[in-house]
Amino acid sequence: MKTVRQIAGVLLMTAISVAAAAQGTVVTGIITDDRQVPVFGALACQINTTNCSAADLNGIFHLLLEPGKEMNLKVECLGFNPVEVNIDETTVFPVRVTLVPAYIPLDGGSDLKERAAVLRSTLGLDAVFTDFAEFAPDLGLYNTDVMDYFAVVGPELGASLSGFYFGFGFGFGYSYKDNHDTLIVNLNNTMYKLNLGYDLVNSPRLRITPLISFRWLRYKLENYPGERKITLENYLDERDLDLRFNQALAVAGLNMEYIMYSGAPGNSDYWSFGLEGGYAVKLNQKPWIYSRGNRIMTDNRIGLNHLTAGLRVTYYTIIR
Repeated sequence: MKTVRQIAGVLLMTAISVAAAAQGTVVTGIITDDRQVPVFGALACQINTTNCSAADLNGIFHLLLEPGKEMNLKVECLGFNPVEVNIDETTVFPVRVTLVPAYIPLDGGSDLKERAAVLRSTLGLDAVFTDFAEFAPDLGLYNTDVMDYFAVVGPELGASLSGFYFGFGFGFGYSYKDNHDTLIVNLNNTMYKLNLGYDLVNSPRLRITPLISFRWLRYKLENYPGERKITLENYLDERDLDLRFNQALAVAGLNMEYIMYSGAPGNSDYWSFGLEGGYAVKLNQKPWIYSRGNRIMTDNRIGLNHLTAGLRVTYYTIIR
């Protein structure tokens, strides 16, 4: 019964096409997914115009093209990769359009498969949660409490070749400065990282990349008197604290990005917004600590929350 209704709908649209031929070209078509199931609500639009038509329950649409404009159509639906349809004097109606779900890479539709390389320029926010409780007796809670949260913002430059990704980045952040009982506490965080990954899913709208990331976390902790001027004797008796804590991590994670094109997919540079999460482990169990040329020995360890997170804004440049 459903097939009969679909055939009747196509015949009706064909009849409308004949009646409207004097006014312009009427395009009739059937939109289905990769399983040949009709896609209700899919939009067929005349390119570079606002002239659109939505598919009905049977996936059927009809569209009277505006004269003097480009005849080709763009078919879109949320959750599917968009498709362009060429219309000319030799086109046979009804036009059959197949939409592929966005999570399935299109054959030949991936920039990384078509191009020699794609450059990635990223601005990211990374957060790591640490625990300096073992250092509290020596450094004081006023220092260790502010060191339990590590967050940095910075750029990452990388490239993709045949789906494989490598990138190097660094970040600065969480600059903390406070006057604690006439003692200045000054903390600055820095991170360097190397990312390696592979684009498991690379469609025009979605990219999923498993990543292995190597990160070097660096804490610069300073304590010094709040007075602007102090005597030489006081300075020699109460030396300023100036420590560099260094912790290396390896992170296994997943990066998910939503891609936005400013031009035709596959032929233009584009942007993406992404969310990254992972599981972190320490590469050095005891931190490397330096102070103005001295290496500080310790049996204390930095605690680590294994879950990490990050946000990404990336610009992709296609090398043609």
